Amino acid sequence: MGLLDWIRRRVSPQQATQPTYPGPVVPHVPQPPEPAPAPTPEIQPDPEPTPQNDLAPEGWFMPQYRDRDICDWIGDIADLKREGRLEEALELATGCMHAMVAAAEINPANVMEYYVIQVGIIQRKLKDYASEVEMLTDWLGRDLPAPRDDYRLEIRKRLAKAQALHAKAEGRDPSAFNAEWKRLVELSKKSKEPKAVEHASSGISTGRSLAHPKPRSSTSRPARRSGSRFVPSPAELLTPTFVAVDFETANRYSGASACQIALVKVHNGMIVERYSTLLKPPQELSYFEFTDLHGISARKVKRAPMWPHIAGDVSRFVSGLPVYAHNASFDAGVWRDLDVYFNTTSLPEPFFCTYRTARQIIPGLENYKLPTVVNACVPRYRLRHHKADSDAEACAFIVMSFQSLVANGGAF
Repeated sequence: MGLLDWIRRRVSPQQATQPTYPGPVVPHVPQPPEPAPAPTPEIQPDPEPTPQNDLAPEGWFMPQYRDRDICDWIGDIADLKREGRLEEALELATGCMHAMVAAAEINPANVMEYYVIQVGIIQRKLKDYASEVEMLTDWLGRDLPAPRDDYRLEIRKRLAKAQALHAKAEGRDPSAFNAEWKRLVELSKKSKEPKAVEHASSGISTGRSLAHPKPRSSTSRPARRSGSRFVPSPAELLTPTFVAVDFETANRYSGASACQIALVKVHNGMIVERYSTLLKPPQELSYFEFTDLHGISARKVKRAPMWPHIAGDVSRFVSGLPVYAHNASFDAGVWRDLDVYFNTTSLPEPFFCTYRTARQIIPGLENYKLPTVVNACVPRYRLRHHKADSDAEACAFIVMSFQSLVANGGAF
């Protein structure tokens, strides 16, 4: 039996869905002839969890390595990397990647390029540029479809840089590879522009959310607010104590990739308390694509707390007060995603939006982006945009200006 045949048998979806042990069966107990016996229901064996749910592409299944779903090895690999045990981390990461490759050859729906990138990251840390070039070239040469454009672009960037480093190590001219890497970096920046983000693909990353879906229930995901409910009534707006919030995220694909939160509490027109911290995203959402926007990188959040460690502090800070954000649909969505991912309950109510409120209170602005509204409401404030503490503070000052306007008879 060939190696590929063996791998295919190991990861085949048919194998994954078959029970591996017989379940308990209630034996049939004879009944007296009268009254007529009712049929005794037979208890069927408990089926093993299906590897696919209704959100997964047709034919998708989670491949396994060493009898574990490959997504379940992510934490182990991360721990080994932190401990400097790179060879062991590479062995596990390579095994997971090979399992994914075999599954993808069976069905392209199983392409998960996260695992390719992780192998390349470790090879780069080991300065094994030749192996990195060989691995990435082999993967791209398989001509499998890319479920996520950002991951495919990242792989092409990594290949160009690895080729440049390998050429330099061998005394060859790396300039052509460096030029290609710079071209791809510029292409990556363009892909992060608003229009590109709006139309970006959002395919499977690690597969964890599909392999281990959270049960759906009426309380599993906080209800989304309608647009009108993001705008406070005049009475709600004049509440003297409130909180302003801003989140920054590592990437566009999940609010659970939040990498910074800042909160500002206001009472009677004065800032009375602040809270701000970097956040470490979960491993599978730790791809940083917005570093050039907010300056936060994976290195900067290496020792930062994760959301479950601070969710209680955040809830105590808010303590039932109304919360404002500029473009609250984004910040409330981030908060909601964090609660869902980490199984916390902290999303506040009510949650208001200074962007939507500004459109009603101060119509006629060129646009309602944060810098524009800040300039209209608090022109002396020096905004450091996309720094969570500054954005949250600016939001607080905007609310205070709205309160002053309404309190003095301004239209609403």
